[in-house]
Amino acid sequence: MPTIKTLPHILALLHSYHTLRPVQIHKMTGISRQQIHNVLRSLLQQNKIIRRGKAPLSYYSLKTAEVKNNDTILDISPQQAEQLDKDFVIIKREGRQVHGARAVCDYAQEHNVDPQSVAEQFLKERSALSHSLSTADSGAADQIELLETKTEVEEGVISRYNFADFVSAGNFGMTATAKKLRAAKASDDGVLQMELFQSIEKQVHEYIMDYAIDAVAFMPGSSAWGKRFMTRWKEHLDLPLPHVDLVRAVTDVSTPQDAISLREDRAEHADCTLIVADHRRFEHVLILDDELLTGRSMMHASRRILDAEVSERVSAYTITYEHRSEDNPVPN
Repeated sequence: MPTIKTLPHILALLHSYHTLRPVQIHKMTGISRQQIHNVLRSLLQQNKIIRRGKAPLSYYSLKTAEVKNNDTILDISPQQAEQLDKDFVIIKREGRQVHGARAVCDYAQEHNVDPQSVAEQFLKERSALSHSLSTADSGAADQIELLETKTEVEEGVISRYNFADFVSAGNFGMTATAKKLRAAKASDDGVLQMELFQSIEKQVHEYIMDYAIDAVAFMPGSSAWGKRFMTRWKEHLDLPLPHVDLVRAVTDVSTPQDAISLREDRAEHADCTLIVADHRRFEHVLILDDELLTGRSMMHASRRILDAEVSERVSAYTITYEHRSEDNPVPN
């Protein structure tokens, strides 16, 4: 039977930390491994804790999720912890976001791997991506080069291109920004959308100031929830600049562009439905869109603006950018 001292001590640790392994409890307390396993076995029988993973990588947490803390034992620097809080995000079934070390532990439990290894590998992969997200001029040049790797993007049409984050982060799937974007659009959650808009607002304003943008154009969504998302983004930014009207023409085909399977059909759909409903003249228009996958829609919008002589130059900014092989393109 567990002693009077060890049981509350281990319960207190599980209350203070999100998830612990027996070896971590042993290192923190000096309690023998046998005593720790006896306590954990007793708590499992009482249904007070839950166990995930298989030995020797078993993790224990309190049964009631609400009492869990964000702290988790990871051997990382404060700067790395801050980056995990920003970039490692899990969105739970009910829509709640879990950040940082706690999210790392949830991910590790799901895949039965060591949280420390997950954190180190993620930080390494994330660091490799960060060079393309610089706001310096060299960063902007790198990002237009990334855009022009897309098979459907013609070189020289778009002057500059920048984005807030990649769609995917190596072996860890979607980035935090991409997860928030997809969830914000799919749920039509105004609060989540506002949080996303605020996170990129400064970057958009700096882009406009640095590159002498004198008008903006928001890409119209091709679905009802996509249109609402772009409308809310436009309202949130509330930019003191003229807005070039890009509109989707009403057609007999009600299928959203994202749902069309064949590339030629998607290209024809984009070409036929996107219209510049503006006759003013500007020097440098910035097109804003939520995500860029193949770049096809962005190219159509840019060409429409240039062909209509609405602007001498067109640049673009998107929240996310998909950096993937063009052998298997994704519709956008």
